Amino acid sequence: MIRLPVVFLLLSLLLSLFAGCAPVTARPDVDPELAAREASIQKRMAVESHMRKFWRLSEVSLPVLEHGTVLCGDRVTYYLGMDTNSIDNVPEEWRQAYKDALGLDERIKVTRVFAHTPAADAGFQPGDVVLMINGRKVETGDKAYVKFAGQLQEQLDTGETVSFWIERDGAPMALSAIPAERCDYAVLMSDDTVVNAYADGDSVVVTKGMMDYIESDDELALVVGHEMGHNVMGHITKKTGNRIIGAVLDGLLAGVTGVYTNNFANAAGMMYSQEFEQEADYMGVYFMERAGFDSTGAPNFWRRMGADNPYAIGHATTHPTSAYRYVFLEKCSKEVKEKEKEGTELLPNMAELKTASK
Repeated sequence: MIRLPVVFLLLSLLLSLFAGCAPVTARPDVDPELAAREASIQKRMAVESHMRKFWRLSEVSLPVLEHGTVLCGDRVTYYLGMDTNSIDNVPEEWRQAYKDALGLDERIKVTRVFAHTPAADAGFQPGDVVLMINGRKVETGDKAYVKFAGQLQEQLDTGETVSFWIERDGAPMALSAIPAERCDYAVLMSDDTVVNAYADGDSVVVTKGMMDYIESDDELALVVGHEMGHNVMGHITKKTGNRIIGAVLDGLLAGVTGVYTNNFANAAGMMYSQEFEQEADYMGVYFMERAGFDSTGAPNFWRRMGADNPYAIGHATTHPTSAYRYVFLEKCSKEVKEKEKEGTELLPNMAELKTASK
């Protein structure tokens, strides 16, 4: 047994060693109030940066969704084209930053009006406070924004003119907006810094990293259109179905061997993966061109992607190579441009897509 004096001696020795590994410079003290003030500044800047990226994504995606309704089948809804918010819709620790950046309070405020939308045509402006919708008062306070969103969507679902009473610069004003149709898929932005975008069958998610990577609205329209292609062509459902079939085969094999693996499920889930990506690229060009964006330079997105990720130039896994996608998108763009020149409606050719070695 180690005696207590020996233990204390060892502890003293260890503490002295820690002291020897400590910083030795004489640094200036930091005022906690100044640090807290700086934290507030950085939070406000973070909100402003986030909203700039999100609003840019919305500016591009809204025309893609509106002019792509013919490609979306029965997945169509109505929209106005303005961003609204209230302070109760913001996490507590970020409320002051949103107040500073957007002027939010307990009322429902318009924070952005997107060009060439029903909201813009109706005369809405950022800073407008929404007081009434079709004669019904808009509440304030706890869960006010959730209630407002439901109240507005209820009116939009009718597709009929929506009347508003708003407050602008302290004075009441009546406005009316006629909703427009758009594809019924949400386009969202995540705070992930990885360069990525994906579809889940009901929405499109573009990462902050992708927003920083793209160089033009045309490139962004291509990205959104590509993910919309996955959604409208049912790729997520098809991949899930393939995986289920593979899982059944795994189960049958397990009944014979007594060992269950995911081999067939994993392999089946990967079936047609590259073809799905090719089809989404093809549909994406149609989505962007229908919305008025130019696909001529779209292939350069994949040339840059290949230059920044050299492995993708010649190696294909779930996606075609960046070189293949560049050449394929050139052909897609030429196809669409020919239809525009001929005055043909921009609808994709729905015959089976040809495949090639990647």
